[in-house]
Amino acid sequence: MSLKAVTYCEQYKRANVHTSGCNFKCKGCSYKLNEHGPRTKTLSLEQVKSALRSLEVKRVHFVGGEPTLCRDLGHIAKFCHEELHVRTKIGHSTGWNRPPNNIDEMNISIKAYSEKTHKEYTGASNKRVLTNFRKIYVQGISLSASTVFIPTLIDLEEMENIARFISEVDPLIPFHITGYIPVPGTPWRSPNPDEIARAEQIAKQYLEEVTASCYQSADDYNRKVKEDPRYQSVRVA
Repeated sequence: MSLKAVTYCEQYKRANVHTSGCNFKCKGCSYKLNEHGPRTKTLSLEQVKSALRSLEVKRVHFVGGEPTLCRDLGHIAKFCHEELHVRTKIGHSTGWNRPPNNIDEMNISIKAYSEKTHKEYTGASNKRVLTNFRKIYVQGISLSASTVFIPTLIDLEEMENIARFISEVDPLIPFHITGYIPVPGTPWRSPNPDEIARAEQIAKQYLEEVTASCYQSADDYNRKVKEDPRYQSVRVA
């Protein structure tokens, strides 16, 4: 899987290394909302390093796709530690693979707790994901988790089971619930604010730090992201 771009958020001194490809086939993947966008050239390892050297960075985040599929991930993470002396984070991952050395933080998206639901939605079992979640925590990597709330599929019962599972690892692990944005060709709707609030309330019975976000459409999401300084990045490579 390839290196796709490097972007930079000046306010937070954060560089983002974008990778392509994923090993799951999630039916409601939000990337499908932009899959007809312009294709970009791939970057070499040296091009990514050169871009990172040119920036004033405090953190480097790896985002995808699925970053752990990128064969250069470990090399770049080592470079970030040994040459740039900055923290590294896998911004979101399926949890199918454990991270290489030199990763400080990782967010794992737990798609579903029920194996049947997980297979239906992603095409893969979640047994390895749940096992890896525990192992990555034991490695000492700072973990956070997230789940997309999809009414009638990954619903309130799933939210409770996922929150309970995370709490058994560590109730201090941060957990974010994202409301599903409808993808064309799928049968599911967005949750309403009351449903999101209920999901958040249920998760807080098990976890100390729970947050949530809810967007009614891709346009709504893109508009709010543009207003949030955390996501105001420019492409540098």
